[in-house]
Amino acid sequence: QKQFRAVFGKDASLQSVAEAIAAFERSIVSTNSPFDLYVMGNPKAMDEAAIRGMAIFKGKGRCILCHNGPNLTDNKFYNLGVPQVGSLKVDLGRYAVTRMEADKGAFKTPTLRSIIETAPYMHDGVFGTLEEVIDFLDKGGEASPQVTPLLKPLGLSADEKKDLIEFLKALTGEPLKVTM
Repeated sequence: QKQFRAVFGKDASLQSVAEAIAAFERSIVSTNSPFDLYVMGNPKAMDEAAIRGMAIFKGKGRCILCHNGPNLTDNKFYNLGVPQVGSLKVDLGRYAVTRMEADKGAFKTPTLRSIIETAPYMHDGVFGTLEEVIDFLDKGGEASPQVTPLLKPLGLSADEKKDLIEFLKALTGEPLKVTM
């Protein structure tokens, strides 16, 4: 408690620890990814597959609707109809905080920075690979009363999915340095 108070100016509680973790996570920034270098003017930083994948990300894939801005997240909460696994039969997501019906099953849009290093995917780790995530999103998620209307079947080809994966790989920058 003494150390926590010295750093954060208040006692450790569930809320203050959550705020401390959120502040720490915001301080971890991936830099100098092939994508960053490409948008800063180096046309050779990404290969042709990643460039095609970026076009899918912005267009047909509709990814940019939620994964936008410098950290490729809008920091909003959405229900994608993610299958529930693990000990919780139903994970209520954001609803547990807001008690708003529309927030049932809604989870925060994660950053896509260094996404290839963060498997498994989704809030409950239901998908082990990015290929599984893309297949799930390509289908338009799973039916649920609160699924976001932003999610629609995409009709991506096998080659488009591969290119999208190459773009996601290009979002990994220099190794993150975390010091304690």
